[in-house]
Amino acid sequence: MLWVTLCLLCAASARAHTPSLSVLALDERSPGEFIASWERTQVIQDVSAAYDLLKPVFPEHCQFAAPRLDCGERGLSGRIGFDGLGDLSTAGMIKIQRVDGSTQVLSLTAAQPHVRVSSEARLEPSALRGVSSFIWIGITHIWLGLDHLLFVVGLLWLLDSWRVLIKTVTAFTIAHSLTLGAATFGLHILPTAPVEAVIALSIAFVAVEIAGEARTKQPSLTRKRPWLVAFAFGLLHGFGFASALAELEIPKAKLPIALLCFNVGVEIGQLVFIAGLLALRAAAMRTLERASSLRFAMAGCYAMGILAMYWFFERIVAFMPDV
Repeated sequence: MLWVTLCLLCAASARAHTPSLSVLALDERSPGEFIASWERTQVIQDVSAAYDLLKPVFPEHCQFAAPRLDCGERGLSGRIGFDGLGDLSTAGMIKIQRVDGSTQVLSLTAAQPHVRVSSEARLEPSALRGVSSFIWIGITHIWLGLDHLLFVVGLLWLLDSWRVLIKTVTAFTIAHSLTLGAATFGLHILPTAPVEAVIALSIAFVAVEIAGEARTKQPSLTRKRPWLVAFAFGLLHGFGFASALAELEIPKAKLPIALLCFNVGVEIGQLVFIAGLLALRAAAMRTLERASSLRFAMAGCYAMGILAMYWFFERIVAFMPDV
C-alpha cells in the first residue's frame, strides 16, 4: 500500500490537476471533406499553438490545411490520432461527425496515441466500436485521475476483510453512479470547480483518519463505517466523473448507452487498480517488518494529506474571483 501511495504522490507532484483532455472535432460537410475545430485543449486561446504542440495525424491520402481536411473518395480510412500526446494533454479525443448524421468518438492516450479507422464506419456505424470507445474513456479517466485513486488507496488502507471491502466498494460504486447519472442528464448540476476542491478534501479526511488511528489507537469512523464514508464521498466523486463525460457533448439520443459504458469503464479501471493494490499489500506484508512498514506508512499518510490540502487550496484559488 505504501509504495502505491508514494508512486501516486510522485506522479501527482508533476500534475496536480485532474487529467487534461484535448478534444478535436471533425465535421464532415460533404463526403470526404471535413472541417476541424478544437473543442477543448490546454492552449485553446491559441489555435495555431495547439496544432503545433498536439499534431493531428490523418491517413496519408488525406490533405490537411487547418481547418480543412480533404480525404477525397477514399474517405477518412487509415491511421488517425495525435503526435505529442502526453506533452500537452494526458488524454485526447477525436469526435467525427459524419455527413450521414452518425457520430464516432475515438479515445486516445499517450500509450495509444493512434488508432485505425475504416471507411466502412461512414456507411455503417459500428455500435460495438462506440461501446468500446466509451468504456475505454471511463477506464482512462479513473486511471489518470490521481485524486480518485488516492481516495481509494486511503479507504483500502483502513479495510480489514474481504466482506468489508466488497461492502465499501459497492457503496462507492452506487453513490458515484447516482450522481454521475443525475449530473449527466441534468437533473442536478453542481459547479465543477467546487466539486473538485471538495474531492481533494475527501482525500485529506481519510489521511486524517489514518493518522488519528495511529495516534489514539482507537478505530476511526472510516474503519467502523467505511461504507458510509465511501458512499458520502462517492456522491461527490460522481460529479467529478460527470464533468469528464459532459466535455464530450454527446447527443441526447446516445447519452444513456454512453453513460452506461463510461460507468462500466470506470468500474473496470477501479477494480483492476484495487486488485493490483491488494496484491502489492499482500507482498509487502510478507517482506517488510511491521515496525518499519508502519513508520514508512505514516510518512506516506502525511504526504497524502499535505498533497490533498495543496490540491484543495489550488482549486479554491482557481475558481475564486480576482480581487
